[in-house]
Amino acid sequence: MARRFLALDFREYEGDPAKEARFFGVLPLYRGGGAGLCEEKYLWGTVFVLSREGRKKFFRFAHYTPSSQAARTALFRYAFYEVLKSRGYRLKGRIGEVLVFVSPEGRTVFLAAKWGGYTPAGVRRVFATVSPYVYQTGGKFWFVPVKGRRYGRFLKSHPVAEVIPVELVEEAEGLSEALARGEAPRLAVRETG
Repeated sequence: MARRFLALDFREYEGDPAKEARFFGVLPLYRGGGAGLCEEKYLWGTVFVLSREGRKKFFRFAHYTPSSQAARTALFRYAFYEVLKSRGYRLKGRIGEVLVFVSPEGRTVFLAAKWGGYTPAGVRRVFATVSPYVYQTGGKFWFVPVKGRRYGRFLKSHPVAEVIPVELVEEAEGLSEALARGEAPRLAVRETG
């Protein structure tokens, strides 16, 4: 049975705000609204989500608004997209909750990012869903950990898995909070190579 490598190919969604909101789950305010989007206010900030009309294009159930935690995690993933893009990474697509990037060196990076981080059991669950693709591409699996938890056993048994570098997490957290306030990202583009 042939399986599609990417559940969602970013090239099919890029450029259209409603499609990007479908891809990421939310869209930051600086991207501007449009047809199929509506503003949603949460305690931590404001983002665009798909409106009923926008959801009808992609889903059977048009009456849905992301929960506060789901929307915050979606915005955090969008912030990681912006941070890694500024460092020369290219977003390829998404498999479930895992974003798939191509590094400047050409290596595939599978990024599992969630606001607050993944517990050891959560990382094992997410890794189990994408591990065939990680090994197939010779890539690496990055994840955001819960602060103060131990992942030694998981990392020893899965050498392709790594805790994402702390500076990337801090940069994405800061950007996520700025995006929630409606600010445009101000990232320095780093020279690669």
